[in-house]
Amino acid sequence: MFTCYTKQDRFETYVLTNKEGTIYIEIVPERGAIISKYMHNNEPIFYLEQETLEDPSKNIRGGNPILFPISSYLVDETYYYNDTPYHLKQHGFARNLAAKVIHTFADEHSASITLEMVDNEDTYERYPFHFKLIMQYTLTKSGLSIQATIHNDDYKVMPFYLGYHPYFYVENKDRLEINIPSSNYDEMVPNSIVQNKLNFNQPESTAIYEQLQSNQCEMIDHARQLKVTITSEDVYQYMVLWALQGKPFVCIEPWMAPVNGMNVGKGIQLVEASQAHTSTIQITTESLS
Repeated sequence: MFTCYTKQDRFETYVLTNKEGTIYIEIVPERGAIISKYMHNNEPIFYLEQETLEDPSKNIRGGNPILFPISSYLVDETYYYNDTPYHLKQHGFARNLAAKVIHTFADEHSASITLEMVDNEDTYERYPFHFKLIMQYTLTKSGLSIQATIHNDDYKVMPFYLGYHPYFYVENKDRLEINIPSSNYDEMVPNSIVQNKLNFNQPESTAIYEQLQSNQCEMIDHARQLKVTITSEDVYQYMVLWALQGKPFVCIEPWMAPVNGMNVGKGIQLVEASQAHTSTIQITTESLS
């Protein structure tokens, strides 16, 4: 049996959990509808720096930030629409928007929550479109489903490219195996990939993979005998790895577009007026012991 309830921490938090409390996620609507915590069979799946969650002036380091209306960054934080320049910071602004909970559900097999984020005057200055971003999270005993539906409530075609930035908890990186179904990558920081593996022995490593040969990526934590599989739809054409030395996490990020995508014209999704675009990723977790 699954259930959904709320608790009051620094912000109102929704908890989706099984009755034993061994599998659960926590969602903070006011902080970009983020899934801040994910536990599976009492093992932490997501990493979180709690102080960044509690401080609205900071970007949250941890959980699963939503990257919208762009993933990655733009050169000079600038793109053009109809020859007019607009400015967006790295990863867009969804992670800084407050969301409204519009539905919750729980039964013996799963629990889910649906949240809505909408444009405002500030977002319109940087991204000249009226939109609704609907996030639906569904938790089961095997894992987590993340579905995004972007509604174009404007009169003109709306470009976007979505991504996610999950911070996976890893205490012992020496015993970590990451399987990305591609050999084509660009290092966004030099020496990020050493002998076909992410380099954990420098202050920062990050690389973007393209030409994915399948829609599944794996993270195997041999120290915990735990396998996490990220399954994404074909629209997520890129996978990014990011790690910081001395921090117990690695990010495995599904993106629809590459760095500077709005300007280079790759991976951009175009939603017609009054239409919507839906995509889903799955994060499944299993014990190997």
